[in-house]
Amino acid sequence: MESVRIEKTAKSPLIVMKDGYIGMMGRSIPQNSRLLFKPCFDWIEEYVKHPEPVTKVEIFFEYIDTSSIRCVADLLIMLESNQHNSKIEVTWLYERFDDDLRELGTYIQTFLKIPFNYVVVEEDQQITM
Repeated sequence: MESVRIEKTAKSPLIVMKDGYIGMMGRSIPQNSRLLFKPCFDWIEEYVKHPEPVTKVEIFFEYIDTSSIRCVADLLIMLESNQHNSKIEVTWLYERFDDDLRELGTYIQTFLKIPFNYVVVEEDQQITM
């Protein structure tokens, strides 16, 4: 299946979607979050037809607006509701002392039956996706 890569900008996160892996990192404050995330919804719609045995999801936001939160939650719900033969592993990364983003992960998790692994990122730590 063809991968999706949306490059990071000042207002949108880096998004990488390839067989067995979904990653999002950065700030998400786009003018139109549905437009930004549309390729992601399209990709997941196709991916769940023939998923890998394990799908790893890594999410690390510095900041995320309300409409983007809804899109990310909808993407995870879509992935979960079609997980017939695929285990989903979500790693939610957040900066030390950023209680708001840590709590956002726990809030999104309440809508899912997918366990989240919470990982603290140090200020000078490099994260790659």
